[in-house]
Amino acid sequence: MLNALIHQADRYVVIGKPIAHSKSPFIHSNFAAQLGLPLQYESVLAPLDGFAQTVAALQAAGVKGANVTVPFKLDAFALASASPNSLTPAAEFAQAANTLKFNANGTVLADNTDGGGLCRDLNRQLNTLGLHLEQCQVLMIGAGGAASGCVAAFQQAGVQHLTVLNRTVDKARQLAQRAEAIDLPAAGGGLDTPPSHFDLPGTPVVIVNASSSSLKGDVPALHPDWYERAVLVYDMMYAAEPTAFIRSLSKLDLPCSDGLGMLVFQAQLAFEVWTGQSPNALETLTKVRQALLAKAKQQ
Repeated sequence: MLNALIHQADRYVVIGKPIAHSKSPFIHSNFAAQLGLPLQYESVLAPLDGFAQTVAALQAAGVKGANVTVPFKLDAFALASASPNSLTPAAEFAQAANTLKFNANGTVLADNTDGGGLCRDLNRQLNTLGLHLEQCQVLMIGAGGAASGCVAAFQQAGVQHLTVLNRTVDKARQLAQRAEAIDLPAAGGGLDTPPSHFDLPGTPVVIVNASSSSLKGDVPALHPDWYERAVLVYDMMYAAEPTAFIRSLSKLDLPCSDGLGMLVFQAQLAFEVWTGQSPNALETLTKVRQALLAKAKQQ
């Protein structure tokens, strides 16, 4: 497999297990086509105990960089934590990495573009409402890896306040404390905690579901007062059909979105890290959505 990748200069991969489902090859090939770049992008299935060896083989083969998906984001962080490799602040806060750049001197730079991709997609949709993240606060449901991967990006985007709600209250409060440590005002509580429990700014609320509830078809039991203050509801999960969370809000007059845009925008950020060029993410997002719907019709 790796020997087949040893031909062109600009070669990139996505590493995961499983990997056949990944949309990264489609997305990055589309980016490259837009910009006329001779870029080759492949999927690499890595053994669970062989991430570092896989990366070393890819570097030896001349690959320039990699996207990293489950279950290797923690392995990517660990790899780049060792000197002389390096981490971006986003990867350092998340303690996980989804993007690796292989430098000419043999070192590795690790980044986490998930949060930045989310913020780009949130701002894209807020702009249609005449708003920007700097004018908003975020209510984030969940306090696991997906949630922690976004906190540094919220701080960079100028979010006014972050509220973390989670079934395990201690985890929510711990993540809020970590957010405060990077100068993002934050608070944590249980899922059913009303907004009146917190000393919140009067700014519009963006609700982000960073929990795995939609994977299970579950709906987070938020206090209804949150929806009265919300201007946008966003579920990080995506599918051809609306997620369970978004379906549960169908009777509310609220803009809702799934997380497909986050997927494309985080890929755009990774592409920028590697090439220094920025493709048109919206053009690619339209094509990814069309492909997702077409595949669903075939099943």
